[in-house]
Amino acid sequence: MVRVKHVLNWLDDHAPFRLAAGWDRCGLQVGDPMSAVERVLVALDPTLETIREAEQRDCQCLVTHHPLFLKPLDAVRVDRFPGGLIARALRGGISLVVAHTNLDVARAGTNAVLAEMLSLGSLQPLEVDPALRHEELYSGLGRIGLLPRTVPLSDFAEEVRRLAKGIRIRVVGEPFRPVQRVALCTGSGGSLLDLVIREGVDVYVTGDIKYHEAQRALEEGVALVDMGHFASERIVVDPLAEYLRSRASLEHFELEVFTASREEDPFWIL
Repeated sequence: MVRVKHVLNWLDDHAPFRLAAGWDRCGLQVGDPMSAVERVLVALDPTLETIREAEQRDCQCLVTHHPLFLKPLDAVRVDRFPGGLIARALRGGISLVVAHTNLDVARAGTNAVLAEMLSLGSLQPLEVDPALRHEELYSGLGRIGLLPRTVPLSDFAEEVRRLAKGIRIRVVGEPFRPVQRVALCTGSGGSLLDLVIREGVDVYVTGDIKYHEAQRALEEGVALVDMGHFASERIVVDPLAEYLRSRASLEHFELEVFTASREEDPFWIL
C-alpha cells in the first residue's frame, strides 16, 4: 500500500528537498506521512479549485509545485486564508505535498522541462549555488542554451506562445532581430537579469518581468519573452505526474495519478 511517506521519498529521489532555498517550505505541508494513498492529483497550485478536484477524484494526496504557505502560521483560522484550505484538505483526508525550489534546480525540474521543449542544446545553468555543486541531481537555476538554428525573435516568440497553449505573451525587442543563444528561468526571473546581460544572450525567456527590467534589457540589447509565471511552470505538471506513475509501477504499487484539469492562470486580459 502506498503511503504519503512513499510519495515524499519518490519526490526526494527526483528533486531532493535539501536542494530547496532556505526561505522555501517544501515537503509535507498538510497531512499525515502514514496516510494511505490510492490516488494522487498533481497541480501547479494548492487552491480551492485543485482541492475540490482532488475531492471529486477521491485523491488522498495533492502534489503541487507552489507551497500553500511560506511563512510560519500564527494561527489556523478556517475563516481566513490559508486556514480554510488547510481545514478543507484535512477534512477531506487530503495530504498536501510541495516540490518547489528543489524542483526548479533539479536535473529533471521545471527549467530542464522548458529547455527541452524549446529544443535547446549545449545547456549550462544560468546561476549555480557553490554549496550545491557536489549534489548529483543539482543542475542550477535557469538554463542557457542554443537553438538548433538562428531565427527571428518574432518566430521564436510565436513558438513560445504555442508551447504556452496559445496564451498572450509579452515580448521586448525588435521583431526581426536574429536570436539563437537563449537564457531561461521558469517562474519569476527578473532578479537574474544582471546575469543574463553578462552572459550576452540574444533572448531571455521567463515570467513576471517588470517595466524597468524591460527597459533595462532593451537598453542592453537583450530581447525578452515573458510567458508568465503560470505558463512557464505549469509545464512541469505532466512530467511530474508521469514520474510518480512510473515510480509506483517500478516498485509494484497500485497508484492512480491525475493531473489537475481545471486550474488556470489567475490573470486574464481585458
